[in-house]
This record gives sequence, C-alpha cells and structure tokens, in this order.
Amino acid sequence: MQTTDDTSLPPGPFTRRQAEAVVALYRNIAIEDDQGTHFRLVIRDSDNQLIWRAWNFEASAGEWLNRYLVSHGVRHR
Repeated sequence: MQTTDDTSLPPGPFTRRQAEAVVALYRNIAIEDDQGTHFRLVIRDSDNQLIWRAWNFEASAGEWLNRYLVSHGVRHR
C-alpha cells in the first residue's frame, strides 16, 4: 500500500523520497546512518534524545514512525 499523503509514510518499508518529504515537514525528524540504499529515519525530542528510529526496509517501519510522528513530531512553522 502506498500513501499519497506527504505527512505520513506507508505502513511498511518506505523510499528515500517518502522519507525526505517527511523530513521536510518536521524539525525533529532526520535521516541517519545513510548507507546509500538503506538508511534510518529518526525522531528526537527537544533535548536531542532518541524517541524512535527505524531502517527504511523494516516490515512495519512506516507504521511505527507514523505513530510517533502523531505524538512527537514537531512541524516546521
């Protein structure tokens, strides 16, 4: 299942383009551990402490990241 909403990820694995769209919307989301073909999308709090991270190829990566985006995502103004 693919998402057309730029504010969320598909429930499973996601592409770099999808990750970059989410990163552009939130201040506390970043791409880390970039290995070229795979990378982690990371959510951090205001003290830069890790809240959640997932590799882009994980089976339920988007589902869990979307949950944390709703509760901890800080949008750009």
